[in-house]
Amino acid sequence: MNALAQSSLPSWRPRLLFAVLGAGFCAILYQSWQTQVEQSGFLRAQGQQRYQRQLPMPASARGEIFDRYGQPLALSVPSSTLWVDPKVFAQQQARWPELARVLGMSSAEIGKRLQHSGSAFAYLLRQVDPQLAARALALGIPGLHELQEYRRFYPSGQITGPLLGFTNIEGVGSEGLELAYDNILRSRAGQREVLRDNHGHLLSSAPENVSHPGQPLTLTIDRRLQYAAYTALAAAVQRFAAHTGSAVLLDAHSGAILAMVNYPASNPNDREHYDPAGATDRAITHTFEPGSVMKPFAVAAALDSGSIQAGSRFDVDTNCFRVASYCIQDDARHGTLDIAQILKYSSNIGAAKIALRTPAADLYGLLSRAGFGRSVGLALPGESAGRLPAYQQWGPAAHAAIAYGYGISVNTLQLAAAYAAIANGGVYVQ
Repeated sequence: MNALAQSSLPSWRPRLLFAVLGAGFCAILYQSWQTQVEQSGFLRAQGQQRYQRQLPMPASARGEIFDRYGQPLALSVPSSTLWVDPKVFAQQQARWPELARVLGMSSAEIGKRLQHSGSAFAYLLRQVDPQLAARALALGIPGLHELQEYRRFYPSGQITGPLLGFTNIEGVGSEGLELAYDNILRSRAGQREVLRDNHGHLLSSAPENVSHPGQPLTLTIDRRLQYAAYTALAAAVQRFAAHTGSAVLLDAHSGAILAMVNYPASNPNDREHYDPAGATDRAITHTFEPGSVMKPFAVAAALDSGSIQAGSRFDVDTNCFRVASYCIQDDARHGTLDIAQILKYSSNIGAAKIALRTPAADLYGLLSRAGFGRSVGLALPGESAGRLPAYQQWGPAAHAAIAYGYGISVNTLQLAAAYAAIANGGVYVQ
């Protein structure tokens, strides 16, 4: 049956199939010939007159930073950015001097901006005064466009500079709180796909991918106290001819930081004269041997461990209290002192004798609970934990010396937090 069915097929059907396929192939060849040869000049000219672009849309404002009472510490103010379509703008070179005079730059500088750019988009001048941008756009030079952006402004300048840090020209946090909380503060720019002709005229536009504003940040800082602390610190640094200084004010009961200042400090609003060294928040990044300010903690550890009593007295009437191979001395010679007098006269000998009565593990434990040797936990860039050696490493000399602040390193914030615990009745609040 199969053989009979196959032999009964009309002979014209295969020929018809080959004819249809051949006609289709010829049509494709003809269309290809027209596109690539006959219409190539027309299509190339049309392609050159239309350019598809992915244009960045204006970013929303970065989140503001406020003090505890809602006073602004960091704002985003509107600014204008001038950009060009290089292919169109390059054809207007005769008008570059006119534009250069308005912008306060040279024609050569304009040319350099184009040389270091892509073929579709080039920044000419970023974050300038909107009035200056308006004067430039009023010239009507084809290929020159404006983009609305924001520029960061810090009302308190250098007073809050090291604490807040700053942002780069892209609006990304680079130092301080601006860097630590960048994910919260940063806005997200949108994007729009457009089609322009070779004169820069808009032919069509796709829907915009909208931008997202940054979130605000409220600090525990009191701007008035920040100013007062900075003024007092600057006066102290100048009076004692110090190189640098830092100061921290805390609420002893809550642990809230009310002021944290450094001197000297850079003004983040003045980028032309910006000194990176002045941007460092030395209150958390720089450590030092605290010296005699550690004596109250040695006394507290001794009282807490029961090594001494409130009425204990110590004979410090010597020019040299020898511990191992070290000689411990006081600035002035005293007789027998009680605990309050040891602190009043800042007696190194008295503090050393108290420490040596206290088990090393107990002294170490109190210093650790007071926050020494570990980060405060602000998550600020560059924060140093300081150094508190393990008590197993202490010899007699180190055991004695740590009572008057040697062999240990702290930062200003750690020291302030530890003293706040004393003011808070012995409760450390982090």
